[in-house]
Amino acid sequence: MNPVAKYYLARVAIIAAVAVPLMFLINVLAALAAGLLVSFVLGFLLLRKQRDAMIAHIDDGVKRRREEKQRLRAELSGE
Repeated sequence: MNPVAKYYLARVAIIAAVAVPLMFLINVLAALAAGLLVSFVLGFLLLRKQRDAMIAHIDDGVKRRREEKQRLRAELSGE
């Protein structure tokens, strides 16, 4: 599975795990806000491995596109 999707799904799961039980106790918007705030902290602490994998995946894509762009420019200039 794509590391970006894994990280996104993990963040959504943390928000849901916090917000859904709170919805029975407090207002829905307040529960979602609390879920977002808690997910920021827990995501920072618990999802470091997934975040690093996501960053590496995105960085690889950027490098690949940059190299392809340089190759195409070299072909167009006649090198």
